[in-house]
Amino acid sequence: MNKKKCSNPMDIHGIEEWMSQFFTDPFTSLLDEQTFRLDLFETGEDFIVEAELGEALSTEMINITVNREHLYISVLDGNQGEHERKRTVVLPFSIERKKITASFTNGILEIKISKFIPSSPSSPLIIFNK
Repeated sequence: MNKKKCSNPMDIHGIEEWMSQFFTDPFTSLLDEQTFRLDLFETGEDFIVEAELGEALSTEMINITVNREHLYISVLDGNQGEHERKRTVVLPFSIERKKITASFTNGILEIKISKFIPSSPSSPLIIFNK
């Protein structure tokens, strides 16, 4: 005999399952909604951070910096750059001495962090590929 689960707001197990699903689902992240969406991927050679920033921006409005294991992305919005949106990506290892490249195409910022290639001059500011 199959019993149908009733939706009981006081069912603590259902709430725990929903909370777990809510906080592990990247589509419902509060920061994704308030600032901009971030995704992190890994290939054999690189770690890739993608940010959906919007097509109305130019590379001059985007600032990417590195400090130890932190990757900081900030975007100036508005006519005078009066509003700033920013996100921080924390990786489990230092990325200061890794080769990092960035490109911005069709509103998507793509940052590649090489797993094996070190950077030549260690600079905290990331320059965009042309």
